[in-house]
Amino acid sequence: MNMNLTRNKSVIELHELQGILQERSHRKAVQRAVEVIAHLVPSCSVTLMTINSRGRLRIMAWVNITDSIIRSAERSFNREGLPKNLADLVHTKKPVVIEELSSYADWREPVPPTASWAGFPILLHGRVIAIVNVQTTEMRLTPEAVTVIEPVVNTIALLIMRYEEGHELAVRNQQMNVLYQMAAAGTKTTDGQGLQDLLDHVLELIGRVLGYGQAIVLLYDSHREMLVLRASRGREIGHADLEMDVHGGKGVTVRAFLSSKPVLVRDTRHCAEFVEGLWAALSELAMPLVSGGRCVGVLDLEASREGAFTRSDIRLLTPFASRLALLVDNQQKTKQLHEQATHDGLTGLLNRRMIDEMVPVELQRTYRYHRDMSLAMLDLDSFKAVNDNLGHEEGDRLLRVFSGCIRKAVRASDLVFRYGGDEFLILLPETTREQAERFLERLSDIACPELITTLGRVSFSAGVASCFSDAAAEDLVKLADDRLYQSKRLGKGHITSR
Repeated sequence: MNMNLTRNKSVIELHELQGILQERSHRKAVQRAVEVIAHLVPSCSVTLMTINSRGRLRIMAWVNITDSIIRSAERSFNREGLPKNLADLVHTKKPVVIEELSSYADWREPVPPTASWAGFPILLHGRVIAIVNVQTTEMRLTPEAVTVIEPVVNTIALLIMRYEEGHELAVRNQQMNVLYQMAAAGTKTTDGQGLQDLLDHVLELIGRVLGYGQAIVLLYDSHREMLVLRASRGREIGHADLEMDVHGGKGVTVRAFLSSKPVLVRDTRHCAEFVEGLWAALSELAMPLVSGGRCVGVLDLEASREGAFTRSDIRLLTPFASRLALLVDNQQKTKQLHEQATHDGLTGLLNRRMIDEMVPVELQRTYRYHRDMSLAMLDLDSFKAVNDNLGHEEGDRLLRVFSGCIRKAVRASDLVFRYGGDEFLILLPETTREQAERFLERLSDIACPELITTLGRVSFSAGVASCFSDAAAEDLVKLADDRLYQSKRLGKGHITSR
């Protein structure tokens, strides 16, 4: 049956449009607008559905349909995708009228039997952000009916666009605030703990402001060629030592790191590269952290439902990933400069300049708490002969090996310095002279058997000075050095402590 609009229903009174625009609540204004359309068209139901940038659909207002049917349709559309009539409308961005649904093979019935349907797109920046659906159960919609309905749809479009533009402005302001807070936090990052706090803060901002609940940051360890988990949001970390070999060939994050490009996986069940991490995820988005053409890590987002991420998420997250990459890169370079200023380049031990800074501090602590401290000066025996006969490359190897031996033997509280050439200083807090002697004996017997060249096994000599045993000494470092030379005069492998 053709739709026959009565005269009074085919005319929209000006006060009706004014009443819609004057509603204080955006939701109430939209609801009132769909009710006006329902009054225009006999035996019809009207729905207004919005579509966000991620493709998620939400039915915002409706009339003449039960709530249960609305929610069921909403879940169906989000789970199975848009039906063909709505998908075509989103593609063409033009109103569509299906006068006889009985002849439309692709109709997906979300409500009680429908005779006719018309859909009206609402666009913002060239993208369909909402659809007004009009469905009749008895009358047949015709193109003429579209002319009657369109003024109200245009009013709804103004409402939606005004709201969306305001919402977009608010979101942009939030995003700018996040970037500002990231930059501010980066200026306070000066050490490893500062970087950890920064990563935690960034993930908290991304979750709270941008709405990404499950996210992790993995940073690249160039020495081990591993991506190492450094921060997470969304769940307590069950395995904080999560690592991924960048040459292992598996993992969405590894692919993003190696390609320096975002990797989007809408359904992990159909992704051969997917490796389950902290969560049983059905969708994943890996954003590489690239600074100066170098990938320093990956920001990885996961969700428990499929299709949770789209290309719009990549566009949204790109500036945040870039800023985070810059902050991480700056922190790593700052740390590298600090290492270069305080550590020896060959052995990685603290350098001689740090002796002047750290030994006085430890001496003050020793005297304050009345606990002994010892200093041990060591050097390799016949090191000059190794350099002269086997070359400086072999000499450098010995220095690195000996440094590694010392590292294995010392405690976490001990400090090891490269004093110069083949000399090393070990600061041993809360250690008596006798304990220092036993430590050096263990170092000689256990830690250094690999110090072997074609000239034979290389030993070391040592001199020891202790705070309490040598209380009269003005300079314990010099005293330990003098005793080292006493040991050298006695022959190889000697330890002098008094």
